[in-house]
Amino acid sequence: MCMCIAWRDWRYPTVANADSLTRALVQLDAWLETMRQPGGYGGPVAHWWHDQFLYTGPGLDWRYEGILIGYSELWKKTGNRQWLQRVQQATEDLKLGQTAAGSFAMSGFERNPETLGTPHEAAASLGLLQSMQVTGDRTALPTARRNLAHLVQKLWDPVARGFNDRPGTPGRVPNKLATLSQALCVLAQLTNDNQWLDWAKAAIDDVVRFQIPQGPFQGAIHQYAPDNQHGDGRLFPFYNARCVEPLVVASHVFNDPRYLAAAHEVLKFLRYTMTSDGQWPQICYLSGQSAAYPRWIAGSAEILYAFHTLGEPLPTGPLDQLLTSQLPSGGFPTAIGFARKTRRRAPLDPPDYRDVTPVTGWNDKVLRLLSALLPPSADVWPEPAITTYSREVLMHRKPIIFTETFDHFYYGDHLSMRKAEPWAKGGLMWG
Repeated sequence: MCMCIAWRDWRYPTVANADSLTRALVQLDAWLETMRQPGGYGGPVAHWWHDQFLYTGPGLDWRYEGILIGYSELWKKTGNRQWLQRVQQATEDLKLGQTAAGSFAMSGFERNPETLGTPHEAAASLGLLQSMQVTGDRTALPTARRNLAHLVQKLWDPVARGFNDRPGTPGRVPNKLATLSQALCVLAQLTNDNQWLDWAKAAIDDVVRFQIPQGPFQGAIHQYAPDNQHGDGRLFPFYNARCVEPLVVASHVFNDPRYLAAAHEVLKFLRYTMTSDGQWPQICYLSGQSAAYPRWIAGSAEILYAFHTLGEPLPTGPLDQLLTSQLPSGGFPTAIGFARKTRRRAPLDPPDYRDVTPVTGWNDKVLRLLSALLPPSADVWPEPAITTYSREVLMHRKPIIFTETFDHFYYGDHLSMRKAEPWAKGGLMWG
C-alpha cells in the first residue's frame, strides 16, 4: 500500500470549517486500515475507566459494532465492493476469534486482553447482525447466536429476572443492558425465533427502570445500580446516548410507545447538558456537580448518532468540531482534558498524550455516524493516503513529542507501538 508522508507539526484547528463527509470517511478508512493486524483491528485504548497502552493487539469488542455497521452502510449507499470486503473481513475476525464457549477473545476493550467484556461482546454481535440485514450474508449468524446465548447463560439472574453486569454480581448497568437488548431483538427478527424477546424485554425494562422521571436531570439514566434497586447518581451523557437506539428498536419490536418516549427523554438530557461550546461533560451528578473532563472528541459521534436515530437535527457546533478535529493520519483524537480527569479546571496545553491518541474503539463510532449521514448514491472510494504528523504532548506532566506514522505510534523515547504488533515497546507500564 502506498502512502503520502508530509512531516509537520500539527495542532487542533482553530476554525471549525467542516470537511465533506466523503473526504472525512475516505481518510478515516485509510487510518482504520493501518490499525489492522493479524486477527483484527488493534491499537491502544484511552478511556475514562482504564487505559491500555501495553497490549495493543486486536480487540473483538465494541469497535466491531461501528466498523461492521458503518461499512455495511457504505456498501448499501455506494455499491462499492471494497466496502463489502471490509464487512466480510471484519466478520471473519469475529468468526475466527470466537471461543468454543461462544465468547469473543480480547473483548474487554480498555481491559484487554480479557474476555466476556460487557457491553462489548453484545455490541460486536449487534454489528454482525445489523450488517447481515444489509448484505444478506448470514454465514455469521451462528457466531452471533452462539455469543448471545453465552451471554444469557453467564449473565442472566433467574431470581431477580435480569442481567448482571458480571457473573454473580447483582448490579445493573443500563447502557450495557440496552446494547444487549437491541442485539437480542435483531437476532429474534433475523431468526424468527421469539425465545430471545423475553430476555430482550427484561433488559430494556431495566433501562427504563433507572431513568430519572423528574427534576433538572429528567430523562437521564443512571450509570449503575449496584444493588439492582437504586441508581448511583452518576449520569454520563455518552452512555445515555447509547441507550437511545435500543429504546427505539424496542418500541417497534414490542409495539410499546413507552420506549420511544424514554428515548426522547434521553435526548432532552443530552440537549440540557451540552455546553455552550458544543461539548458534553464526562459525568453529571444528581448533586449538581460534574466531572467536566475528559470531553470526548471521537466519542461525541455516539451522542450525535442518538440525534440522528430519532430523526432530530444534529447540533451543528459539535458536528463541526468533530469533523475539524480529524488528524492528518485520518483518525480522530480521543478527547480533551484527560489530565483534568475529575477536575473542573481548564485542560492543559500541550494536551495529555491520551487526548491526541486515536483509538480504534472510538473511531468506529465516527465511521458509523458519518456513514449514516452520507447521502445515498454518494461516490466514495478508498484512498490509501496517510500523513505523518508530530506534536508536543504531556506524558505524566512532562513534555514529549508524540508522532504517528503509517505504521507506528511514538511517545518520545518512552514508548513505541508498531501498529502490526500486539504489544508496545518501552519502559513505562500502564494500569
